[in-house]
Parts: sequence; C-alpha cells; structure tokens
Amino acid sequence: ETDLKDISFCLYKNKEIVQQGNTKDLLFSFDKLIAYISRFFTLNIGDLVFTGTPEGVGPVQIGDGLEAFIEDDSLLSVEIK
Repeated sequence: ETDLKDISFCLYKNKEIVQQGNTKDLLFSFDKLIAYISRFFTLNIGDLVFTGTPEGVGPVQIGDGLEAFIEDDSLLSVEIK
C-alpha cells in the first residue's frame, strides 16, 4: 500500500528536471485538503488539485515541453503552443 505521506513528484521542462518534492513536506494532509476544498467545489475521481509548488518555478515559453511524474509514473505531458 502506498504511504501518502511519502510520495515523490517532479516536473521536467524540455527533458530537464526543474522541480521535485515529496508529500512529506505538505502542510496539511490530503484528507484535510479534500474536506476543505469540497466545501466550495464538487470533486470527482480524476480531478487534479494543485496546492502549491516546490522550488524551481520559472517562465514557460511557446515550444516548451512539460512532463510531470508521481514516483516513476508520468502523470501528464504537454507542449506549450
């Protein structure tokens, strides 16, 4: 079973890692976040909730490719157009 308090995630920009973090650094648990957000929005299976960002925030340009991972699994991949 996955330990929700220890999940690594990262973001690549043009195949170079620009951000990485771990859920152990969250200020609030997933349960608290979902309970709070659900007061204002209906959440459905498959919805993504973005709560902040680790170091590495920077500009994105047309033509850049972004790929986000949770552990070793690619979560999304997009080219900026």
